[in-house]
Order: sequence, then structure tokens, then C-alpha cells
Amino acid sequence: MRKTICLFLLISGVALLYLAMNQTLINKIKQDRYFDHLNPPAAYNKTLYYRMFVRSDRWRYGDLYGLCYLPWFKANLEPFKKYGYNNRQKLTNRILYITGDSFLADKTMEGAFNGFDNVVFLDQRFPYGPIALDSSKENYLIMEFTERRLNGFDFYKTDEAKWAKAEISAKLNYSKRTAPGTDSKLPATIWERINNAFFNKDLSRNLALLLFDDRIFTPVKELKATLNYRLLGWLPQEVAISTDEKRLLLNITVDSSYQQSAFKNISGSQLDQINQNLMAARSYYESIGFKKVFLSLIPNPVSIYDAKRMPYNHLLERVEKKTNLTVIPLYNTFKSYPGNLYYRNDAHWNPNGFDIWISKTNEILNAGN
Repeated sequence: MRKTICLFLLISGVALLYLAMNQTLINKIKQDRYFDHLNPPAAYNKTLYYRMFVRSDRWRYGDLYGLCYLPWFKANLEPFKKYGYNNRQKLTNRILYITGDSFLADKTMEGAFNGFDNVVFLDQRFPYGPIALDSSKENYLIMEFTERRLNGFDFYKTDEAKWAKAEISAKLNYSKRTAPGTDSKLPATIWERINNAFFNKDLSRNLALLLFDDRIFTPVKELKATLNYRLLGWLPQEVAISTDEKRLLLNITVDSSYQQSAFKNISGSQLDQINQNLMAARSYYESIGFKKVFLSLIPNPVSIYDAKRMPYNHLLERVEKKTNLTVIPLYNTFKSYPGNLYYRNDAHWNPNGFDIWISKTNEILNAGN
């Protein structure tokens, strides 16, 4: 009996180690586990794969809840409106590109904007480019920045691959060429693959994902989090709580020791540097064929709901006044809005905030028509 148990444990351990070293499978499990709550109930929910690898509360009730597991912030996330393509809409021969981040990622926006036949979203969190435009249409661009990402923006250090001047002169920016440097290649030899598997820097994190990131452990995590906070005042480093204790906040937007903080002092020269980078971006995008470039600035939740906890740096207002770009302003609209525009348990806006952004963007895009 003892030998059987030892053999079972050995086989289980080896199988678990193999799964943790298989990064492709881990990425698949992460995708299913963290985004399953966005999908309608399906038959696979009853499968062995679902029961073993998918059930998680880490993102189901907000990314900040999933970092701290404080139970009084546990609430379902409302679904976003889908602005799908309307095939009855009159064609305009205009396309809108948006470079942005997690506030706009995974949103359906093809039919959101009046006067545009389609919307192309490019996620600045990941490498992409160079952007290939359609020479038969008018191409427009919105550069979207959340407040926490704007401070420190350096156009020349982004992960976007850019066209060289010679390529622009040769009109290659209107081709459908694959972006250079974005193809993923396997290691050249079997030994390199083995080395990457056994010395995977994410191995311990992958093991924790497989062993403990299941909703069966949620009550234990919530109890531990409650005791730590109530008795010791302890929170995970990534999370802060608003002064009125009604919402969770991303700590890098609060703690003034971080560059992304809404309370970090920003000098006039630093503001000039941000503006110079925005102007450099506009100059580049216009050179590759965009007819007009817009700037959209999205406030941090702390800037709207908890700006008095420390001296606020008013970054968005200062940038909006300084830049020559056409701005899609949100700060004053959000600040004066009587309702809630951000999730209380997540670092992002809620559907109401997103819908107001769509409306405000339409207003600015069509102001000159």
C-alpha cells in the first residue's frame, strides 16, 4: 500500500512538473481560467479540463480583488456594450486606428464611431507594427493613454516597430508586409528547448497557478486577507484602498514613489518632455499617411475619486493645455459626473465610463465635419 501511494505521488509530481514546464499549455490555461467569466455558460464547464484548470476567482470579481481577496470588494463585473459593425451604415471610406491599452482592449468597437467604416485597435502593451495603412481610404488615428501610462512616455522606446524613412519614401507603409521581428521562433536545438523548460524562470509561478489558483481556495484566501488587513493593516504591494474605503486602487497610481502616481511631482521640464514625445509620435504617424491624429487621455480612478488624499499633480489637465494635438478630454467630464465610472474592485472603468468615452470621442471626431 505504501509503495502504491509513493508511486502515485511520484507520478502526480512528475505530471505536475511537466505541466508547469509547458509554457504553451500554461498560457492556454491562463486564458481559459482568467477570462472564462466573460463567456456564457458552455458544455465544457462540466469537463475534467474545466474542473481541474479553469475555475478561478482571480479575475472574476476584478483584477484588484484578485490581488488582495478582501471579501467586501467581491462583486461581479458588468459586461460592456458591444458596438458591432452595422452593415446598413453608409460607407465613408474612412478607417479609424486606435493605439491604446487595457482600457480599450477586448472591446467591440467596429461600429462605435460615426463616419468611420471600421476600427483597428493596436494594443500598446505588446509588440506590434509597423502599421500598414490602406491607400484607398482616409486613415485617422487616436493615441489613447491612461494617466498612469502617460507619465514617462517615450515614443522612441515603445514596442511598436516603426517604418524607416526610406521605407516610407518607397510607400511600403501601405503594404501588408509582416512586421519585422514579431515572428516567434522555437529554439534552434533540442538542448536549448530542454534548457528553457527545466530552467523556466516562471516555473514556481506556474506551479502556484496549477496548485492553488482554484476557487475552492477562495474562502481561505479571503479569511487570510481579512485577518491581515484588520489586525495588521497589511495589503499586497500592488493594491491600495481609497480614503473612504469604498474602492480598491492600483497602488502605483497612489504611492508617490512610483512614476505612474497621480501624486508624484511633475516639473515643467518633465511636462515639456512628455509633450515633445507626443509631438514626435504625431509627426511620425502623419508621415506614414494618417490624415489626422487625436489624443485621448483617461484619468486614473484615484484622480477622480480620491485626489485629495495627497497633492494631486493635475497631469492630464496640464498636458491638455500644452499639447497642439486635438484632445478628447475626459477629466472634467468624469470629475463632474454624479455616478460611478470605474469598478470598485478593478483598476479599469466600468461600462458607464466606457460608453461616455465613446460618446465624447464621437463628439470630437465629428466636430469638424
